[in-house]
Amino acid sequence: MLRAVLTAVYIISGVHIFLGILSVCLGVVSSIRSEVWLAHSVSPIWSGGFFIITGIIGILCAKRKSSYVIMSFIALSVVSIVTAVVSIQLLRLGLVNHTTDGHTFQKENKDILILIALAVAGTECLVCILSSILSCRVAKIAKEEMFKQREGMFYVKVLGQKDIVVVTKPLLTRDENTAL
Repeated sequence: MLRAVLTAVYIISGVHIFLGILSVCLGVVSSIRSEVWLAHSVSPIWSGGFFIITGIIGILCAKRKSSYVIMSFIALSVVSIVTAVVSIQLLRLGLVNHTTDGHTFQKENKDILILIALAVAGTECLVCILSSILSCRVAKIAKEEMFKQREGMFYVKVLGQKDIVVVTKPLLTRDENTAL
C-alpha cells in the first residue's frame, strides 16, 4: 500500500511539473506573439511557476515523508488550485473584446494558445485536487510509521489527573525473539 501511494505521488508530481513547464512555454510564446502584454498573455507564466514548485515539493514529500514537507505539499496544492482558477479567469479575458462603452463580445478568431492554456489550467485544478488527497494519505502513512518507530522499551500510562505511570515492556529472551 505504501509503495502504491508513493508511486502515485511521484506520478502526480511529475504531472505537476509537466503541466507547469507546458504552461510557462505557452505563456512565453503568447507574450512574444502579442503586441501588448495583457494579463491573459502572461498569466500562464506565473501560474506555471506555481505548478512546477508544487511538483518539486511533491517529489520531496514522497522521498522524505516528514510532516513539514507533507504540509507544504498540501498547502502548495491548494495555492496552485487558486492560482489555476485566477489564471482561468484571466485567460477568459483573452477570448473577448471590450468596447469603450463597457460592452464585451466574443472574438471571432480565438487564439489557440489561450484555449490550450485554459485546458492546462483546468487540468491542473484536477491534478491539485488529486495531489491534496494523496498528500493526506501520505501523512497518514507517515504517522503510522512514526507510531511504529516509537514503540520501544516503555510507554506512559495516565491513570488519573496526577497519576502517571511509566510501564516498561519485558525484554524478550533470545529464544522468544527468534520464535516471533
